Parts: sequence; structure tokens; C-alpha cells
Amino acid sequence: MIEYTARRELEHVPKDWRCPRHAAPDEWMTPSNRQTTAVLELQPSYLEPLRSGQEPRLLGYFWGPPGGPAHHGSVSGPGFQALGDNFPPGTRLTVTATIALPDTPENTSP
Repeated sequence: MIEYTARRELEHVPKDWRCPRHAAPDEWMTPSNRQTTAVLELQPSYLEPLRSGQEPRLLGYFWGPPGGPAHHGSVSGPGFQALGDNFPPGTRLTVTATIALPDTPENTSP
């Protein structure tokens, strides 16, 4: 639940906003969804020329979904870090998260 103290704060919330759990339900780990995989691809990003006749200038390499917009020059998570400048364009980073449930559920009631 999100609470706003002023009506003007709502002006910055997109009308089609959904909470992350409902916007990408397949990414949420649950007892029935114990594994998820994400793939990022390294893509070059260019600065468009200010004057005609100039070539675009390479800004650097950024991670993003294959075929989608790339925004992050470095990505990290538990146990890994990847800087885009260390790899050639087209490199794919595949991150898989797996939940291992205990053999018998523990009684967690108070």
C-alpha cells in the first residue's frame, strides 16, 4: 500500500502504473515459481551529432534486454558484477535465480 500526503504527488505517478508484483508476475519467486532467468545484452550507445556531416560518437556500452533499450553500464547482483566496458558488444549476460525449499517445512508459527 502506498500513501500520498498531497494530491500533487499523484501527478508524477503514471496512470497505467502497477505494482512490480503485478507488472511482472513471472519475475516473482514463489513456492510454485522457484526459478527465473533474465538475459541482458551489451549494446553500444552513441551520441547523435550536433551538426550534419559529423559521425555519431560512441558513448559506451550498456546492458539491456535483447532488442530493447540499454541503460546500465554496469550490472550487479549477489555474487556477480559486470562492467560493460570489459566486454565486446553483443555479449549476453544470463542470470538465473533458483529457490531451494527445505525438504520439510519448518513450523514458523509463534
